[in-house]
Amino acid sequence: MPRLHAHLACSLAALRKNVIFVDADDRILGGRIDGSQKSDWDAVVAEGARCLREARTYGFEQGLLSDDDVDGRRGPLLALPVGVSTGGGQKKPGNLYQHIRGRSLITDTILQNKGIQRIAGAQSSAFAFLNPKLYKKYTEDLGTLYESDSTLSPNFKNSIFPACSFNCSPESVSIDHYDFGNLSYGFCALTALGNFDWKRGGHLILFELKLVIEFPPGTTCVIPSAAIRHGNTPIQPGEERMSIAQYASGGLFRWVAYGCTTGKVLSKTPAGRKAKANADGAVEQRWVEGLNLYSTTKSLFEDHKILGN
Repeated sequence: MPRLHAHLACSLAALRKNVIFVDADDRILGGRIDGSQKSDWDAVVAEGARCLREARTYGFEQGLLSDDDVDGRRGPLLALPVGVSTGGGQKKPGNLYQHIRGRSLITDTILQNKGIQRIAGAQSSAFAFLNPKLYKKYTEDLGTLYESDSTLSPNFKNSIFPACSFNCSPESVSIDHYDFGNLSYGFCALTALGNFDWKRGGHLILFELKLVIEFPPGTTCVIPSAAIRHGNTPIQPGEERMSIAQYASGGLFRWVAYGCTTGKVLSKTPAGRKAKANADGAVEQRWVEGLNLYSTTKSLFEDHKILGN
């Protein structure tokens, strides 16, 4: 992994300012992107927070959610995952589902909320802005995936990300962790919601970069969450912080690279084993190929032309 350092594009002391993170080779590793400049953005953010708050309240009142659902590995997070992913015993990519039907009604209601949809679109746009070449890879590989299986249902029409986690706990702050299931060099988008003093808590910590970043409600941080250890600082007693995370499982891209099948199936024939070896490559080679998709501050403007806008 390359030696890392951080470059702040502007002062962190000011609200509604974009920030980018780069490594020693000027590669853009992510950033903190302000929300839409449209006059209704604050109302959109408030609506997203209201939606998650009501989902949590309804879930507990109806016995559909409990304290046992809190994700201890990442911290006190009541996470509702939804979308297209792999793992968990699945033999192929599939739609994440809730084991209790009532929970599906909760996640469906969240997905249909206009505020949530606007935030999801803003997260996807932030990804495209910071890493257009990687974004294009997502469009191509995930496009192939969806064409191969019409049963797969992406969450949002205005977002490239196939999966999302709605973190509904009133104190959704995560302890330091890596998201190992995500594409190793892929980007994850995080948006904070709620009512908390972002000067005193809820900061995003990027440990390898040695950064502690102010993370106000309604702003989006985009990071390679499988490669950089990250977490949050605590919020103050009585405050509320929730979040939305969009991401892509690395298994989806592996499935596409294998020709929309599994490595186990490929390994049954000599031709399949050769195809698998070519797709796998060396670990170091895959990592370098991923890094080569990252823009630099000098190439970013030119790289945007790949998206046709």
